[in-house]
Amino acid sequence: MSYKSNLLFAWSAYISIILITFLVDYYIRTIKDDFYYAGLNEYIWLTAIVLATLIGGYFIVCSMKYIDKIFYKIIYLFTNAALGFIFYAISSYLYVVGFGIDSV
Repeated sequence: MSYKSNLLFAWSAYISIILITFLVDYYIRTIKDDFYYAGLNEYIWLTAIVLATLIGGYFIVCSMKYIDKIFYKIIYLFTNAALGFIFYAISSYLYVVGFGIDSV
């Protein structure tokens, strides 16, 4: 696999797992009587996010073997980590506030 396919797989796995977590949480909230206090268990939520991070991180590290210089590997890793954190923070904020689960 090339670095582009590893990177594409890393991001698609990361985004998919996070969005599936949101969908499952929303589904549980809609079938329960109380929308605001029902939802996915915090431990399952955290496990899904850690799993998404580990899978995405593994394939990002695999894609780094095509980069020669160590400085570029560090920049590549931190850029992807920062973008992953920003994606999770914004998508979580929009999910929680957008559906009115909680307020700021």
